[in-house]
Amino acid sequence: MPKAINVRDSAPLFFRSYFKALCSSFLLGLLILSSPVSGEESRAWLVQMSKAFANQNYDGVFVYSHGSSMETLRIIHQVKDGVERERIVRLDGPVQEIIRQGEEVTCVHGSDWNGNINHKIPLGPFARAFVRDMSELGDSYELVDKGEGRVAGRSARVLLIKPTDDYRYSYRIWLDEQSGLLLKSVLVHRRTVLERFQFTHLNIGADIDESELEVGIAGETMVHYPLLSHQEVLVESKPLNWTLNWLPSGFKMSMQGSHPKHEDGSGVDTTTYTDGMAAFSVFIEKIGDQKYDEVSAQKGATVAVTRIVNYPDGDHLVTVVGEVPMKTAKRIALSIVPSAVAVSGSTE
Repeated sequence: MPKAINVRDSAPLFFRSYFKALCSSFLLGLLILSSPVSGEESRAWLVQMSKAFANQNYDGVFVYSHGSSMETLRIIHQVKDGVERERIVRLDGPVQEIIRQGEEVTCVHGSDWNGNINHKIPLGPFARAFVRDMSELGDSYELVDKGEGRVAGRSARVLLIKPTDDYRYSYRIWLDEQSGLLLKSVLVHRRTVLERFQFTHLNIGADIDESELEVGIAGETMVHYPLLSHQEVLVESKPLNWTLNWLPSGFKMSMQGSHPKHEDGSGVDTTTYTDGMAAFSVFIEKIGDQKYDEVSAQKGATVAVTRIVNYPDGDHLVTVVGEVPMKTAKRIALSIVPSAVAVSGSTE
Protein backbone atom coordinates (compact mmCIF):
# COMPACT_ATOMS: atom_id res chain seq x y z
CA MET A 1 0.00 0.00 0.00
CA PRO A 2 1.23 3.53 -0.65
CA LYS A 3 2.62 5.34 2.35
CA ALA A 4 0.98 8.68 3.13
CA ILE A 5 2.99 11.41 4.81
CA ASN A 6 1.82 14.74 6.15
CA VAL A 7 4.05 17.27 4.42
CA ARG A 8 2.24 20.18 6.00
CA ASP A 9 3.24 19.30 9.58
CA SER A 10 6.69 17.84 9.01
CA ALA A 11 8.36 20.81 7.30
CA PRO A 12 10.08 23.87 8.78
CA LEU A 13 7.78 26.87 8.56
CA PHE A 14 9.55 28.78 5.78
CA PHE A 15 9.85 25.78 3.48
CA ARG A 16 6.30 24.74 4.35
CA SER A 17 5.03 28.14 3.12
CA TYR A 18 7.38 28.10 0.10
CA PHE A 19 6.27 24.57 -0.83
CA LYS A 20 2.59 25.42 -0.52
CA ALA A 21 2.85 28.36 -2.87
CA LEU A 22 5.04 26.54 -5.39
CA CYS A 23 2.84 23.47 -5.50
CA SER A 24 -0.58 24.97 -4.93
CA SER A 25 -2.57 26.56 -7.69
CA PHE A 26 -5.10 27.60 -5.07
CA LEU A 27 -2.60 29.72 -3.16
CA LEU A 28 -1.22 31.24 -6.35
CA GLY A 29 -4.52 32.30 -7.76
CA LEU A 30 -8.33 31.88 -8.00
CA LEU A 31 -8.09 34.80 -10.31
CA ILE A 32 -10.98 36.97 -11.45
CA LEU A 33 -10.20 39.72 -13.95
CA SER A 34 -11.92 43.04 -14.40
CA SER A 35 -11.01 45.55 -17.12
CA PRO A 36 -11.37 44.73 -20.85
CA VAL A 37 -8.36 44.82 -23.19
CA SER A 38 -8.33 46.69 -26.45
CA GLY A 39 -8.71 44.54 -29.54
CA GLU A 40 -11.67 42.19 -29.62
CA GLU A 41 -9.79 39.58 -31.65
CA SER A 42 -6.92 39.31 -29.16
CA ARG A 43 -9.34 39.10 -26.26
CA ALA A 44 -11.23 36.33 -28.05
CA TRP A 45 -8.00 34.31 -28.25
CA LEU A 46 -7.57 34.52 -24.47
CA VAL A 47 -11.18 33.47 -23.91
CA GLN A 48 -10.63 30.49 -26.19
CA MET A 49 -7.43 29.53 -24.37
CA SER A 50 -9.12 29.57 -20.95
CA LYS A 51 -11.88 27.30 -22.21
CA ALA A 52 -9.51 24.95 -24.07
CA PHE A 53 -7.50 24.06 -20.96
CA ALA A 54 -10.61 23.01 -19.06
CA ASN A 55 -12.83 21.60 -21.80
CA GLN A 56 -10.52 19.73 -24.20
CA ASN A 57 -9.13 16.21 -24.10
CA TYR A 58 -5.43 16.22 -24.91
CA ASP A 59 -2.36 14.02 -24.58
CA GLY A 60 1.07 15.55 -25.09
CA VAL A 61 4.72 15.84 -24.12
CA PHE A 62 6.13 19.19 -23.05
CA VAL A 63 9.37 20.71 -21.83
CA TYR A 64 9.27 22.99 -18.80
CA SER A 65 12.27 25.04 -17.66
CA HIS A 66 12.46 27.32 -14.65
CA GLY A 67 15.68 28.84 -13.41
CA SER A 68 18.49 26.35 -14.05
CA SER A 69 16.15 23.33 -14.06
CA MET A 70 14.48 21.69 -17.04
CA GLU A 71 12.05 18.75 -17.11
CA THR A 72 10.36 16.75 -19.81
CA LEU A 73 6.83 15.68 -18.91
CA ARG A 74 3.78 14.03 -20.36
CA ILE A 75 0.28 15.33 -19.65
CA ILE A 76 -2.95 13.39 -20.19
CA HIS A 77 -6.10 15.47 -19.67
CA GLN A 78 -9.69 14.25 -19.88
CA VAL A 79 -13.07 15.87 -19.34
CA LYS A 80 -15.87 13.42 -18.62
CA ASP A 81 -19.31 14.29 -17.30
CA GLY A 82 -18.07 17.78 -16.53
CA VAL A 83 -15.20 16.56 -14.31
CA GLU A 84 -11.55 17.13 -15.22
CA ARG A 85 -9.04 14.34 -14.72
CA GLU A 86 -5.35 14.82 -15.34
CA ARG A 87 -2.10 12.90 -15.02
CA ILE A 88 1.33 14.51 -15.35
CA VAL A 89 4.33 12.16 -15.60
CA ARG A 90 7.95 13.22 -15.22
CA LEU A 91 9.88 11.58 -18.06
CA ASP A 92 13.39 12.35 -16.83
CA GLY A 93 15.05 12.60 -13.45
CA PRO A 94 13.36 11.21 -10.32
CA VAL A 95 10.19 9.15 -10.86
CA GLN A 96 7.21 11.36 -10.10
CA GLU A 97 3.56 11.64 -11.14
CA ILE A 98 0.80 14.11 -10.35
CA ILE A 99 -2.80 12.88 -10.41
CA ARG A 100 -5.68 15.35 -10.42
CA GLN A 101 -9.40 14.70 -10.28
CA GLY A 102 -11.40 17.90 -10.08
CA GLU A 103 -9.71 19.92 -7.35
CA GLU A 104 -8.07 16.93 -5.65
CA VAL A 105 -4.35 16.66 -6.43
CA THR A 106 -2.00 13.87 -5.35
CA CYS A 107 1.76 13.67 -5.85
CA VAL A 108 3.27 10.18 -6.21
CA HIS A 109 6.97 9.29 -5.99
CA GLY A 110 8.95 6.07 -6.23
CA SER A 111 9.73 4.34 -2.94
CA ASP A 112 13.28 5.75 -2.95
CA TRP A 113 12.04 9.33 -2.56
CA ASN A 114 13.99 10.90 0.32
CA GLY A 115 11.11 12.97 1.63
CA ASN A 116 12.67 16.34 0.81
CA ILE A 117 9.68 18.65 0.40
CA ASN A 118 11.65 21.64 -0.88
CA HIS A 119 11.00 20.66 -4.48
CA LYS A 120 8.85 22.12 -7.22
CA ILE A 121 6.07 19.97 -8.62
CA PRO A 122 6.47 20.77 -12.31
CA LEU A 123 2.93 21.71 -13.18
CA GLY A 124 4.17 24.81 -14.97
CA PRO A 125 1.31 26.61 -16.69
CA PHE A 126 -1.06 23.78 -15.80
CA ALA A 127 -0.89 24.83 -12.15
CA ARG A 128 -2.52 28.07 -13.24
CA ALA A 129 -4.67 26.90 -16.12
CA PHE A 130 -7.60 25.43 -14.22
CA VAL A 131 -8.05 28.44 -11.94
CA ARG A 132 -7.33 31.41 -14.19
CA ASP A 133 -9.53 33.18 -16.68
CA MET A 134 -7.19 35.29 -18.79
CA SER A 135 -9.92 36.53 -21.11
CA GLU A 136 -9.52 40.10 -19.84
CA LEU A 137 -6.56 42.15 -18.68
CA GLY A 138 -6.48 45.39 -16.74
CA ASP A 139 -4.52 48.58 -17.38
CA SER A 140 -1.37 47.00 -15.92
CA TYR A 141 -0.70 45.10 -19.16
CA GLU A 142 -0.70 45.80 -22.86
CA LEU A 143 -1.82 43.01 -25.18
CA VAL A 144 -0.05 42.86 -28.56
CA ASP A 145 -0.83 40.48 -31.42
CA LYS A 146 2.53 39.29 -32.82
CA GLY A 147 1.09 37.35 -35.75
CA GLU A 148 1.47 33.69 -36.69
CA GLY A 149 3.88 31.05 -35.40
CA ARG A 150 4.36 27.29 -35.30
CA VAL A 151 4.88 24.94 -32.33
CA ALA A 152 5.02 21.11 -32.29
CA GLY A 153 3.96 21.05 -35.94
CA ARG A 154 0.82 23.11 -35.26
CA SER A 155 -0.06 26.60 -36.48
CA ALA A 156 -0.21 29.12 -33.65
CA ARG A 157 -1.24 32.69 -32.86
CA VAL A 158 1.46 34.61 -30.94
CA LEU A 159 0.46 37.18 -28.29
CA LEU A 160 2.68 39.43 -26.16
CA ILE A 161 1.35 40.36 -22.71
CA LYS A 162 3.51 43.32 -21.70
CA PRO A 163 3.40 45.04 -18.28
CA THR A 164 3.14 48.82 -18.09
CA ASP A 165 5.52 49.01 -15.09
CA ASP A 166 8.50 47.13 -13.68
CA TYR A 167 6.64 45.42 -10.81
CA ARG A 168 5.57 42.37 -12.82
CA TYR A 169 6.72 40.04 -15.59
CA SER A 170 5.95 39.98 -19.30
CA TYR A 171 4.66 36.92 -21.16
CA ARG A 172 4.79 35.75 -24.76
CA ILE A 173 2.31 32.96 -25.54
CA TRP A 174 1.60 30.74 -28.56
CA LEU A 175 -2.01 29.53 -28.91
CA ASP A 176 -3.15 26.69 -31.16
CA GLU A 177 -5.00 28.13 -34.17
CA GLN A 178 -7.63 25.38 -34.13
CA SER A 179 -8.37 24.86 -30.43
CA GLY A 180 -6.87 27.86 -28.65
CA LEU A 181 -4.85 25.57 -26.38
CA LEU A 182 -1.60 27.02 -25.05
CA LEU A 183 1.28 25.47 -27.02
CA LYS A 184 4.16 27.54 -25.67
CA SER A 185 4.80 30.29 -23.14
CA VAL A 186 7.87 32.32 -22.22
CA LEU A 187 7.99 34.43 -19.06
CA VAL A 188 10.51 37.28 -19.21
CA HIS A 189 11.81 39.99 -16.89
CA ARG A 190 14.31 42.59 -18.05
CA ARG A 191 15.13 40.56 -21.17
CA THR A 192 15.90 37.46 -19.07
CA VAL A 193 13.82 34.32 -19.62
CA LEU A 194 12.78 32.99 -16.21
CA GLU A 195 10.35 30.27 -17.24
CA ARG A 196 9.64 28.45 -20.50
CA PHE A 197 6.98 25.90 -21.38
CA GLN A 198 6.61 24.25 -24.79
CA PHE A 199 4.84 21.21 -26.20
CA THR A 200 7.01 18.97 -28.37
CA HIS A 201 4.17 16.56 -29.23
CA LEU A 202 0.44 17.05 -28.81
CA ASN A 203 -2.77 15.18 -29.68
CA ILE A 204 -5.88 17.31 -29.13
CA GLY A 205 -9.36 15.81 -28.96
CA ALA A 206 -8.14 12.25 -28.49
CA ASP A 207 -10.18 9.56 -26.74
CA ILE A 208 -8.45 9.03 -23.39
CA ASP A 209 -8.46 5.50 -21.97
CA GLU A 210 -9.24 5.44 -18.23
CA SER A 211 -6.07 3.45 -17.57
CA GLU A 212 -3.97 6.36 -18.83
CA LEU A 213 -5.17 8.44 -15.88
CA GLU A 214 -4.13 5.95 -13.19
CA VAL A 215 -0.76 5.94 -11.40
CA GLY A 216 1.81 4.20 -13.58
CA ILE A 217 4.70 3.88 -11.11
CA ALA A 218 5.46 0.20 -10.50
CA GLY A 219 6.19 -1.20 -7.06
CA GLU A 220 5.99 0.59 -3.73
CA THR A 221 5.26 4.32 -3.86
CA MET A 222 5.33 7.33 -1.57
CA VAL A 223 2.24 9.52 -1.73
CA HIS A 224 1.55 12.98 -0.39
CA TYR A 225 -1.20 15.51 -0.81
CA PRO A 226 0.37 18.93 -1.32
CA LEU A 227 -2.76 20.97 -1.92
CA LEU A 228 -5.11 22.39 0.64
CA SER A 229 -8.69 22.45 -0.49
CA HIS A 230 -10.42 25.80 -0.87
CA GLN A 231 -12.65 24.93 2.07
CA GLU A 232 -9.65 24.07 4.24
CA VAL A 233 -7.85 27.31 3.44
CA LEU A 234 -10.93 29.27 4.47
CA VAL A 235 -11.71 27.13 7.52
CA GLU A 236 -11.47 30.21 9.73
CA SER A 237 -12.33 33.69 8.48
CA LYS A 238 -11.56 36.62 10.76
CA PRO A 239 -10.41 40.25 10.54
CA LEU A 240 -6.68 40.45 9.86
CA ASN A 241 -4.47 42.02 12.52
CA TRP A 242 -1.97 43.25 9.95
CA THR A 243 -2.03 45.78 7.13
CA LEU A 244 -0.40 45.86 3.70
CA ASN A 245 0.76 49.45 3.23
CA TRP A 246 1.98 49.11 -0.36
CA LEU A 247 0.53 47.24 -3.31
CA PRO A 248 1.42 47.62 -7.02
CA SER A 249 -1.44 49.15 -8.99
CA GLY A 250 -3.87 46.62 -10.42
CA PHE A 251 -3.44 44.00 -7.68
CA LYS A 252 -6.55 43.09 -5.69
CA MET A 253 -7.28 40.58 -2.96
CA SER A 254 -8.70 37.35 -4.38
CA MET A 255 -8.69 35.10 -1.30
CA GLN A 256 -8.30 35.55 2.45
CA GLY A 257 -8.51 33.18 5.37
CA SER A 258 -6.58 31.11 7.88
CA HIS A 259 -5.02 27.69 7.66
CA PRO A 260 -5.92 25.03 10.23
CA LYS A 261 -4.20 25.55 13.58
CA HIS A 262 -0.97 23.80 14.47
CA GLU A 263 -0.33 21.66 17.53
CA ASP A 264 0.62 24.71 19.62
CA GLY A 265 -2.75 26.32 18.86
CA SER A 266 -1.44 28.93 16.45
CA GLY A 267 -2.65 29.41 12.89
CA VAL A 268 -1.42 30.94 9.63
CA ASP A 269 -3.14 33.97 8.11
CA THR A 270 -3.12 33.68 4.31
CA THR A 271 -4.07 36.27 1.73
CA THR A 272 -3.70 36.05 -2.05
CA TYR A 273 -3.56 39.02 -4.41
CA THR A 274 -3.75 39.07 -8.20
CA ASP A 275 -3.62 41.52 -11.08
CA GLY A 276 -5.13 39.04 -13.53
CA MET A 277 -1.79 37.54 -14.69
CA ALA A 278 0.53 37.54 -11.68
CA ALA A 279 -0.35 36.43 -8.18
CA PHE A 280 1.35 36.39 -4.80
CA SER A 281 0.40 35.08 -1.37
CA VAL A 282 1.19 36.48 2.06
CA PHE A 283 1.60 34.07 5.01
CA ILE A 284 1.80 35.44 8.56
CA GLU A 285 2.41 33.15 11.53
CA LYS A 286 3.30 33.75 15.18
CA ILE A 287 6.70 32.20 15.95
CA GLY A 288 7.08 32.88 19.67
CA ASP A 289 10.60 32.12 20.86
CA GLN A 290 11.58 30.21 17.71
CA LYS A 291 14.41 31.71 15.66
CA TYR A 292 14.17 32.15 11.88
CA ASP A 293 16.47 33.84 9.42
CA GLU A 294 15.15 36.44 7.03
CA VAL A 295 15.47 34.87 3.59
CA SER A 296 15.10 35.86 -0.07
CA ALA A 297 14.96 33.00 -2.59
CA GLN A 298 14.07 32.62 -6.25
CA LYS A 299 13.35 29.60 -8.46
CA GLY A 300 12.60 30.60 -12.02
CA ALA A 301 9.74 33.09 -11.89
CA THR A 302 8.71 32.23 -8.31
CA VAL A 303 10.22 34.23 -5.45
CA ALA A 304 9.95 33.92 -1.69
CA VAL A 305 10.82 36.60 0.86
CA THR A 306 10.62 36.26 4.64
CA ARG A 307 11.03 38.82 7.40
CA ILE A 308 10.34 39.06 11.12
CA VAL A 309 7.73 41.58 12.29
CA ASN A 310 7.30 42.45 15.96
CA TYR A 311 3.65 42.41 17.05
CA PRO A 312 2.38 43.43 20.51
CA ASP A 313 1.86 39.73 21.30
CA GLY A 314 5.28 38.59 20.01
CA ASP A 315 7.28 38.09 16.82
CA HIS A 316 5.60 36.91 13.63
CA LEU A 317 7.15 35.47 10.50
CA VAL A 318 5.95 37.15 7.29
CA THR A 319 6.43 35.21 4.03
CA VAL A 320 5.62 36.62 0.59
CA VAL A 321 5.60 34.04 -2.22
CA GLY A 322 4.53 34.43 -5.81
CA GLU A 323 5.23 35.11 -9.45
CA VAL A 324 6.49 38.67 -9.15
CA PRO A 325 9.96 40.23 -9.44
CA MET A 326 12.13 40.08 -6.33
CA LYS A 327 12.03 43.84 -5.79
CA THR A 328 8.21 43.70 -5.79
CA ALA A 329 8.09 40.89 -3.22
CA LYS A 330 10.62 42.65 -0.96
CA ARG A 331 8.71 45.93 -1.05
CA ILE A 332 5.46 44.12 -0.26
CA ALA A 333 7.07 42.30 2.67
CA LEU A 334 8.53 45.54 4.06
CA SER A 335 5.13 47.23 3.86
CA ILE A 336 3.42 44.70 6.17
CA VAL A 337 2.87 46.05 9.69
CA PRO A 338 0.54 45.25 12.60
CA SER A 339 -2.76 47.05 12.19
CA ALA A 340 -2.29 48.95 15.44
CA VAL A 341 0.63 50.91 13.93
CA ALA A 342 -0.52 50.89 10.28
CA VAL A 343 -0.31 54.06 8.24
CA SER A 344 -2.57 54.97 5.38
CA GLY A 345 -2.17 52.32 2.67
CA SER A 346 -0.84 53.26 -0.73
CA THR A 347 -0.62 51.81 -4.19
CA GLU A 348 1.67 52.59 -7.08
